[in-house]
Amino acid sequence: MKTKLNKMLNWELNLKQVQTSNELLRGKVALTRSDNGALLNICSDQYRPFYNNDLLCLVRKIENISSFELEGFEEFGNGKKILAFLKNGRVRKLGQEAVSDYLIIGNTHDTTSQLFAGMSNYMFRCKNQFSSSLYPLRAKHISGLNPNSIDPKLLLTNYMNDRNQLDSYVAMMMNTPINEPQASRMIDEILNRIEPIPLNNETESFKKYWRKKQIEKAVNKEMNELGETIWGFYNGITFYTSNILQGKGGFGLTNGLSARINKIAWDVSMNNTHA
Repeated sequence: MKTKLNKMLNWELNLKQVQTSNELLRGKVALTRSDNGALLNICSDQYRPFYNNDLLCLVRKIENISSFELEGFEEFGNGKKILAFLKNGRVRKLGQEAVSDYLIIGNTHDTTSQLFAGMSNYMFRCKNQFSSSLYPLRAKHISGLNPNSIDPKLLLTNYMNDRNQLDSYVAMMMNTPINEPQASRMIDEILNRIEPIPLNNETESFKKYWRKKQIEKAVNKEMNELGETIWGFYNGITFYTSNILQGKGGFGLTNGLSARINKIAWDVSMNNTHA
């Protein structure tokens, strides 16, 4: 994958009292990084953090009962959001292609969300990658939240259910044929959902035109290799976001425009897939 992960998190979350002028601000605490003192958020003193060490403890519990091993961590917003990527030691297939599967466990230090999880897949043949939507773990940052309050077996069960469902979706996509006019209409739909407002600016219009040409080329490539099906079409989109689109999508394409395009393309593809 394009983005390198941090093997470990070399900092922890600190809670500090908030002071304005010469008095303390009651009922509020500041969340800061222990390494550089950067402010991550100011929140209620009822907030109970899930520390970086707590996330690592949860990861170790998952490793102890499964074939998953920690690949590393990725930070967003200077540490406001942290994702742990656990690689499945068992190589699986997605369709007919060998893939690396990743279990994602995420946490935030800016109080925007609770703990969450998801999965990501990396295709060996063409380096395509995409991630599922990240879902909450029903564990909020309130009193009692700690690694022992989250059942790693339930996490793995949810992962397996999601993975099996993905296999069934892929099978349907592989069995749904598509022709060139259909593929062209689907590409237009994806592009219009990425940039729904008509582009009057000449530079922006050219950028959209060039993106369409790049996507068409990627889709044709993957449909030639995987077949003229919805699955071949979708792999063309992920080839574009994984190998052509510039920018930082994050490890597994969990963030930014790449993730957004993949999600839109998945919805459009599923809407055109026959059960």
